[in-house]
Amino acid sequence: MKKKMTVKDYILIGVLTAVMWIINMGISMVMSIAGPVTNVFYPAVVAIPNGIVMMLLLAKSPRKGIFTAVGVLQGLLFLLMGGFWTLPVGLILGGLICDFLIIGSHEVNRKNMLVSYTVFSGFLALGAIVLPLTLLKQAYVDIMLKNGLPQAYIDGMLSVSSGIMPVVLLAAGLAGGLLGGWLGQKALKKHFVKAGLVSVQ
Repeated sequence: MKKKMTVKDYILIGVLTAVMWIINMGISMVMSIAGPVTNVFYPAVVAIPNGIVMMLLLAKSPRKGIFTAVGVLQGLLFLLMGGFWTLPVGLILGGLICDFLIIGSHEVNRKNMLVSYTVFSGFLALGAIVLPLTLLKQAYVDIMLKNGLPQAYIDGMLSVSSGIMPVVLLAAGLAGGLLGGWLGQKALKKHFVKAGLVSVQ
C-alpha cells in the first residue's frame, strides 16, 4: 500500500465523494417524501449503492486516509446544506476509526475494505438518525421545525424511532453497509477487475 496520496488520488476522492453525496441526497429526499417511517431508514438504503462507489474508490486508491477524507468532505457538504451537526461528526469520527483502528498499518484488502465500510455506514446511521432522535431529540426537533417540517411528520419520526428502534436503525445501517460493500466487491470482481480497470488484493 502506498503511503502518500497523489494529486490523482485527491481528484478521484473528490469526484467519487461527490457522487456518493448526490446518491445520499437523492435517496434521502425520496424516502423523506414517502413518509417518516421510510425516512428514518434512509442511511441503510443509501449505504447499498454507495458501497459500490466506495469499493471502486478503495480499489483505485488503496490508501489509509480514504475514509477520513470522504467523511470530512461529505460532512462539510451536509453542513453547507444545513444538516444537523451530528451527521458530519459521525462521518468524520467513523472515517478516523476505519482508517486508523480497522485498517491501521495493514494493507488495504477486500476484508478490511468490507469491515471498514460496514462500520462507516453504521456511523452514518448514528449521526444522521440515531443520535439526533434519541440523545438530542429536542434540538433536532427544533431544527426540523425551522426547516418547515410539519409537527405531525416530526411526531411520526419520533414515534417510529422510540423503544428498541434506535438499535434496529443502527443494525439496519450496518447491514446496509455490509450488503453495499459486498455488492461493490462483486461488481469489482465481475466488471472492474475483469476489464482491467482496477486490481484489488
